[in-house]
Amino acid sequence: MKIIKSNLPAFILFLLEAAVGLLLLINPIGFTSAIIRAIGIGMAVGGLVWTVKYFRTPVEEAASSGMLFTGLVCMLVGLFLVSKTEWLITTFTILLMIYAIVILFLGILKLQWTVDLIRMGRQKWGMSGISALIAVIFGILIIMNPFRTTEILWSLAGACLLAQTVFDIIGLFVCPRIVAEPEKKGRKEKEDEADS
Repeated sequence: MKIIKSNLPAFILFLLEAAVGLLLLINPIGFTSAIIRAIGIGMAVGGLVWTVKYFRTPVEEAASSGMLFTGLVCMLVGLFLVSKTEWLITTFTILLMIYAIVILFLGILKLQWTVDLIRMGRQKWGMSGISALIAVIFGILIIMNPFRTTEILWSLAGACLLAQTVFDIIGLFVCPRIVAEPEKKGRKEKEDEADS
């Protein structure tokens, strides 16, 4: 439990990776459709709020605010996202590229964690290294798009996130990344020097 508490942000990130990976693996198109629809609903509601706010604001202030324009554009974009979700998924693979870029960046971040572990003299840095390698390879593979169907790419992204999560959680317990240890060591050495 101490390992989880001291690495809580990383552990939360791992759990989110696992959830997204599992949802992408189980139903890649459905999960992505839900995300697009949620964004669309959020934009439509936000647009409605801006439009109502425009009519409730004094005319002098509202005339220079652009709230009506912002509100109507947000509502239109939101309605488009909700009504044309399937078309967006099949036509625009940019969403998948965004996922791939995020996976690649996570891999690079995990690569730094691995190098940090090596520099700290930790011997069990392998799990973190494997996770970083998986993320970088899958991120590049998805960006290069060697597959024909979008659904296969979405599933691959999900499998990649799940594999990374497994290695990350194992790595967290095998070689916890507690950064405060070197600082304590440094303080203790300074206190010993001050006592002498």
